[in-house]
Amino acid sequence: MPEGHADPLLEFLGSVSAFAVLVAADDGRIVRANEAAGALFRCAPRTLEGRSLGGLLPGLGPGESPLKELDAQRIDGSTFAAEAAVQPFSSGGRRLRAAFIADVSRRRELELVRAEAVTLASHEIRAPITSIGMAVSLLARGTLPGVPENVRRLLEIADRECNRLRRLVDDYLNAAKIESGGVPFELRRAELAPLVRQAVDAARPLGEPTRLRIVLNDQAPGAAASVDPDRVVQAAFNLISNAVKFSPEGADVTAALTAKGSLVRVSVRDRGPGVPEAFRPRLFQKFAQAGGGADALRKKGSGLGLS
Repeated sequence: MPEGHADPLLEFLGSVSAFAVLVAADDGRIVRANEAAGALFRCAPRTLEGRSLGGLLPGLGPGESPLKELDAQRIDGSTFAAEAAVQPFSSGGRRLRAAFIADVSRRRELELVRAEAVTLASHEIRAPITSIGMAVSLLARGTLPGVPENVRRLLEIADRECNRLRRLVDDYLNAAKIESGGVPFELRRAELAPLVRQAVDAARPLGEPTRLRIVLNDQAPGAAASVDPDRVVQAAFNLISNAVKFSPEGADVTAALTAKGSLVRVSVRDRGPGVPEAFRPRLFQKFAQAGGGADALRKKGSGLGLS
């Protein structure tokens, strides 16, 4: 490089010195690393040159890569939780890739602690809820003689609320398990229609107070896939129960199976107000709930079912 001309690679690295950056050639070998990368990988930046980008950041694709969480590998064999993104660029006639890396170990630790706390609290809450629910349910069903009708109606309300509280606790537990990677999937070949029908049958009592009709429209008879049956039922039930919650009185909620080539689609359609366009990017975020006002307050939920 002629004297007096700055290396464009060094200029590039200097402009993003707040991030750990590794620059790799087409073959995936690192050609430059900035000081922040050296600190993150606990070695001199030059020590990283010549090493495989994929070896240090397993799971990154060969081209442009969106932000991804992974376990980064240090030269000494230790690992750390990282977020990384790759952006191709050109310099001096060469095609290169820049990997931007951040250490998220502390965030991951906090997420695990929070998930464990939620799980512990949920288990501690579930036991008394179960005991109270069983007692209220027995009274509401008339197992004891002489209970006045007005008291029985109150007991029925209490029974429904106990069931709702149990479902809420289950939602919290499931969300915590998913975040911590603690949800085991037992995959096997299974026909899909019976699983969706099971979810429909389980959700029908939810529609009785508002005279909703929950139906199954199977347009893919015999369709099967490699799935975890319990998780399919759970996901379908969550979609159906959400549709029931926002449907007008006396309307239909339809769970449908349709086939296109080798793919099978399970969908749920209701006659409710729909999801506002502005809210759709947040639809599957935890605790996110659309709407506001009195109607939103009436639709009780945790915002976890779809997440």
